[in-house]
Formats: sequence, C-alpha cells, structure tokens
Amino acid sequence: MSQLSTVKQQLTSIGNDAKTTSSGLAGFKSKFSQAVSQVEATIGGTAQGVDKEMIQTLQAAEKQVDAAIAALQQASQAATRFAASL
Repeated sequence: MSQLSTVKQQLTSIGNDAKTTSSGLAGFKSKFSQAVSQVEATIGGTAQGVDKEMIQTLQAAEKQVDAAIAALQQASQAATRFAASL
C-alpha cells in the first residue's frame, strides 16, 4: 500500500471517529443539559453563593461540550473532504 493510500485511509478513519465521537457527545449533552436544568430549578433560588457558583460551573461545562461537538464535526468534515481529494 502506498503512503498516499495509507494517509487517505487514516484521514477517513479520523473523520469517521470524530463524527462518531461528536454524536456520542451530543447524546451526553442532551442528558447533561437536562441535569443542569433540574439542578438550577432545585437550587437556583437559594441565597448561597456556592449554589450560584455550581450552576455557573455546570453552564460553563455545557458550553464547552457544545464547543467540543462543533470542533469534532468540523474536524470530521475537513478530514473527509481532504481524504476524498487525495
């Protein structure tokens, strides 16, 4: 197998893995968002700063999961396009 074929195969694999991982993270994100909403509804009205900090931390994590999903989707598309061009 030529080096070009090997690289093409590796890029295709990376694209597929990134797509699969982003799909898995999207499923996690859905469950995570529900949990964040439940925590916020339960403790959101309390006066303690720790509670607000917990909610902010969870919301920040939720945004990072969204960013990871988007980055993996972009990586998948780029790897797939590049592999197809070889």
